[in-house]
Amino acid sequence: MLERFKGDAGRALRIDVLGQQSIVGKEPKLAEELADLVELRHLDTGEILIEQNGDDNDIFFIVSGSFSIHINGRRYGLRGRGDHVGEMAAIEPTQLRSATVIAEEPSIVAKVSGEQFATLATTYPLMYREIARSLSRRLLERNKYIGTFRDRIRVFIISSKEALPVARVVQNAFEFDPFHTTLWTEGTFRVMNYTLQDLEAKVDDSDFAVAIAHADDHTQNKDRNTDWPSPRDNVVFELGLFMGRLGRQRAILMEPRTEKLKLPSDLTGITTIPYRFESGMDAATLMAPACDKLRQHVLNLGPFNG
Repeated sequence: MLERFKGDAGRALRIDVLGQQSIVGKEPKLAEELADLVELRHLDTGEILIEQNGDDNDIFFIVSGSFSIHINGRRYGLRGRGDHVGEMAAIEPTQLRSATVIAEEPSIVAKVSGEQFATLATTYPLMYREIARSLSRRLLERNKYIGTFRDRIRVFIISSKEALPVARVVQNAFEFDPFHTTLWTEGTFRVMNYTLQDLEAKVDDSDFAVAIAHADDHTQNKDRNTDWPSPRDNVVFELGLFMGRLGRQRAILMEPRTEKLKLPSDLTGITTIPYRFESGMDAATLMAPACDKLRQHVLNLGPFNG
């Protein structure tokens, strides 16, 4: 495919595809000048076009295919035909590359150097205007991945219905701490509409998840024909979901001090805090040591910035 764009025979096709670039703004003369300047390049799937922190300053026009944008190892977006990448280093030559750009499929780009771009943009200032518009759109896109500032750490408490009295003691213990503590019963899951989407929204809005295991949560051990205490399946599932997003240190299991719980293998190594609970006037006093351990753990790690 690359061959059809090369040489004099491919000039008309280069002019056509470059004229469709957003940065060209349908300026025929600019498309013609670019067609005579660009260096065409083919990239295979997975090939890196731009490396984050690189000191090159070429700008690339995507002729065909698509490229993913990665910052610090995290994927942020996708660019396709008609888009351009690398413009920041072309505008500010002293700036290192801010992202890695990787081909998502076999792709073709047209490259101009930073010096060539500067010369063209002096003649065609619309190029700068289009880049300004493009950067504005990209900043809005990137803002979706940046969490809203929180003045209070958000802690989400998971439990079975049987463990709700324990969960409420934990929530009350943090009344005067810089935490916003939410029980799963507090509007997280609308009546008759407990969906994965609801849970995912809460995962994204939390800094910590605390699952309360309860002495009444038992599962049958078929191999030994005995009952081993184990968190309810929904509690394990929800804690695992939070752990996948927040990590093992921020997904915490509180377990009864008197019983060692049987945990699924994929929860091995999770942070656990033992507690002692008896209903009645002394419930808060008995839970205080466990709540204090949880408090210190949360304060030490602080908000989630992943």
